[in-house]
Amino acid sequence: MKALFIHSARFVRTPDGNVFSNGQFPHQRWERYLKYFDALKVICRMSYRDEMPENWNLSSWPRVTFIDIPDDHGKLLMQLQKGPNRRIVYRQMNDCDAVIIDQSTLGWSAAQEAEKRRIPWAIEVVSDVWNAYWYYGTLLGKLYAPFAWRNSRYWIRRADFAIYVTHEYLQKKYPCRGLFCGVSDVQVNSVPISVLEGRIARWRIEQPTAPEALVVGMIGSLFNRYKGLHVALRALRRLRDQGILLQLHVLGNGRLDIWRQEARRLGIINLLYLDGSLPSGEPVMQWLDKLDIYVQPSFQEGLPRALIEAMSRGLPALGSICGGIPELLPVECLHCPGDDKILAKQLARMVQDSSWRISQAQRNFKEAKNYYSGHLDALRDAFWCQFAERVRKRRDFSL
Repeated sequence: MKALFIHSARFVRTPDGNVFSNGQFPHQRWERYLKYFDALKVICRMSYRDEMPENWNLSSWPRVTFIDIPDDHGKLLMQLQKGPNRRIVYRQMNDCDAVIIDQSTLGWSAAQEAEKRRIPWAIEVVSDVWNAYWYYGTLLGKLYAPFAWRNSRYWIRRADFAIYVTHEYLQKKYPCRGLFCGVSDVQVNSVPISVLEGRIARWRIEQPTAPEALVVGMIGSLFNRYKGLHVALRALRRLRDQGILLQLHVLGNGRLDIWRQEARRLGIINLLYLDGSLPSGEPVMQWLDKLDIYVQPSFQEGLPRALIEAMSRGLPALGSICGGIPELLPVECLHCPGDDKILAKQLARMVQDSSWRISQAQRNFKEAKNYYSGHLDALRDAFWCQFAERVRKRRDFSL
């Protein structure tokens, strides 16, 4: 059996034919589909570079073929001009048995065509598209948000198979009438208790007299304002005015100069450290281990992988009430998107109340165990096994 996978993620192809992904689709990701399908064709946005992008992950893998469409990142009008890309999708459907899509204009077109051809299809629901467009940062994004929300509601409701990254949030906002399950997309390996114990021991030994001895961090794309870095920067300025100087380390690619300018305008350029990107896995875990507090002040999320990874390393965390974040953090660690005043108060408490900081670290370490790979893999495998069985029956019936 062959499956067609359609996603709006960005990939890079080098002259040797290898394809790379910036963290979201390392080659290990394809194994969850290749367990049940003989071959996988991936239609994705592709750009070309002479050499491997620094710290990107190899996405190429046996039995996986990449079908390129132009990389239109940041060009919302392209969402309304998908004619050539539709034709690519329709042509690739001619010899596939199943279709797997994401929440995108091209994905909806693929779902419509799959229904016409009676090809089984499944959707991965990973984000709230209303927030994605509403907070994109442009007027066009706000105008398009209602249409994106309507399309997502319509097609997810029609899907025979839908897999969500949240337990409740996305299911309530984008319900599905078919078979569905909630399984986080995160892949976190089991973490020894010594990681948490080492962090707490360091805090107790150092007992910093200067607040700047604590390090705050966040992870996310910096191409837009989804992740709320500007909110974190404003919170740091509030703390600076109170005499609390916290370092903020940020991991992610994007328009770094723009963020440096914003930090300079706020008078905290000396507190911001843009650390670029790292390959997923152990390098990111080592980076997280250098932090004392993790923040996720997002405007758009499904269930943030980076937050779960931070929790698994025993980090106390603060986040907005966006998406599935309230499924991960207690109410006293949450703030409304954009509320830098509350975020600053919570950060100040993290600095000044070491017992609260330790209790949150312990609580997060325990909560993250629910997202260890072994547990989630079983749930995810059960979903894709049922989907593959439907595909197999449909193919056998057609024969």
